[in-house]
Amino acid sequence: MTVLNLKDKVKNNKLNLSGLNLTEIPVKEIVPLKVSHLDLSNNKISSTDNVFSQLPSLVKLDLSNNNLKSIAGDIGSLQKLAHLSLANNKIKDLPKGLSKLKQLKHLNLSNNPLKSELAEAIGSLNNAQSTAVNVIQYLKGDSKKQDDKQNKKKDKKNVKSTPNGVQNDKSKNKTKPKKKPAGFISTVFGFFGMLISYTLLIAVLSGLSVYALSYYDKKAYGNVKAKILPIWTSATANLDPQVASKVNYYLLQAGTSFDLAIQTSIEAAIKSYKWVKANPTVQQYAKNVQEGWVSLWDSVFKKVKST
Repeated sequence: MTVLNLKDKVKNNKLNLSGLNLTEIPVKEIVPLKVSHLDLSNNKISSTDNVFSQLPSLVKLDLSNNNLKSIAGDIGSLQKLAHLSLANNKIKDLPKGLSKLKQLKHLNLSNNPLKSELAEAIGSLNNAQSTAVNVIQYLKGDSKKQDDKQNKKKDKKNVKSTPNGVQNDKSKNKTKPKKKPAGFISTVFGFFGMLISYTLLIAVLSGLSVYALSYYDKKAYGNVKAKILPIWTSATANLDPQVASKVNYYLLQAGTSFDLAIQTSIEAAIKSYKWVKANPTVQQYAKNVQEGWVSLWDSVFKKVKST
């Protein structure tokens, strides 16, 4: 068949080569025609190798009623292909490239000895639309399974290549960075800062205890004061008189303020007690609140003990 004969068969960008007893696809003669529809049905074609990549403009392809046992993987290059008929052939499996056909809407695979797994995935072959969808989904899923198998094989090889079947994990072998020891100067400053903090804390607690003692036991307070004053006097004896007088002044002011604060809080507590005692409603409310707290704590401790 000559090129002129092929040109005569092209009508409206469609080429019909059906029933011509072709044993192979005349791709060299078809390429210059740039057809969108190609009918190769009812021939004796047994191979599609090195064909599809040269015919990217195809929208419809009919290869039904031939002797095809397989489809070439480069069918994925037919990005415009929407209709594909492979009915009445000897096809058992399909290439992964078929899953790349994003425009494929109709696929006819009827009367082919498809492998059982593929036939189950496709289901009914009567509907060309559902067949196209099911085949693409199957091929995508099958490619993922194969990739997973390959990754597992690689992992097994890596495990076998390492001694005792243990994988080399760089992250596990990494040692934690050691903390740099503190310098001498920072250590000294830290020690003195801690010493000053504890000294001030002891002084504050001692002052609180002494002033609290002054309200509960006057005699004991007098005895403590009599012992502390000589110590304080000897400690401030070496100070400059002006400095010592200022220190004593500020301490006296602080003591007076603290004394007033304690006295005010005690008076407020006494007034509150008298007010509660004079109001039965408030007493009942306070009792209810107290009982509520007791029951709450009892339930909490019971739960803790039970657990």
